[in-house]
Amino acid sequence: MRRVALVFLAAAASATLYVPAAEAATIWDGDASRGTGIFGPIGSNCSSPGSVTAVTDATHGRVWRYHKPSGSNRCETRGVRVGSNVYQFRNGSTYYLGWRSKLSSTVNNNATFQWKSFGNHTQNYPVVLKVIDGHLSMLQRQPDDSGKIIWRTPVSAGSWNSIVIGLHLSSATRGGWVELWYNGVRQTFTDGSQRYACRTFDSENHPKWGIYGASGSTVTNTVDALKIGTAYSDVAP
Repeated sequence: MRRVALVFLAAAASATLYVPAAEAATIWDGDASRGTGIFGPIGSNCSSPGSVTAVTDATHGRVWRYHKPSGSNRCETRGVRVGSNVYQFRNGSTYYLGWRSKLSSTVNNNATFQWKSFGNHTQNYPVVLKVIDGHLSMLQRQPDDSGKIIWRTPVSAGSWNSIVIGLHLSSATRGGWVELWYNGVRQTFTDGSQRYACRTFDSENHPKWGIYGASGSTVTNTVDALKIGTAYSDVAP
């Protein structure tokens, strides 16, 4: 009986010491019903008469409407709030950002999404999505160049498309990586990989959704199902 008791106590101790592996988690939910307070300060990122508003879509319910008039150069949101604070993305961590988007025009622009650098940085942007010649294009910028197109696909005005970007953050030249899903399909980059190795963190980085550029044109980017998490399954629209 004593031996049985000792075995039982050892098993109980092992169970107590066992710590399960960390699970995937949703960090931020950008549902339009929550109001613009879920973003960082908008301010000059979308000055009047531009606007970021929640509107009702016949298919998806409440969605974000980024409206950039022809006389403006940008209408974007900068960063996200978790609780009352602007979320700080950490070097060495992995994040997935998911959403769906519908553009009113496919005129050339500077960005519909930016993974933008701030603070004392050497990269203007590690990753952006923009429209070039009727194609939604992903540009990646290393510290020593002006940006390279690493993926592109035709895009039509008035059509919903879902996007998930995976980012492993690193300030090393090839220490980070980017992954991309478009309409639920994992994409292959111009180098033949599905995980593009590059520098993805530069002092301080925040996501920016909306429209930047396309000066002289009125463009609306309607955005839905915004989420940030630690796995693809957390954020897939």
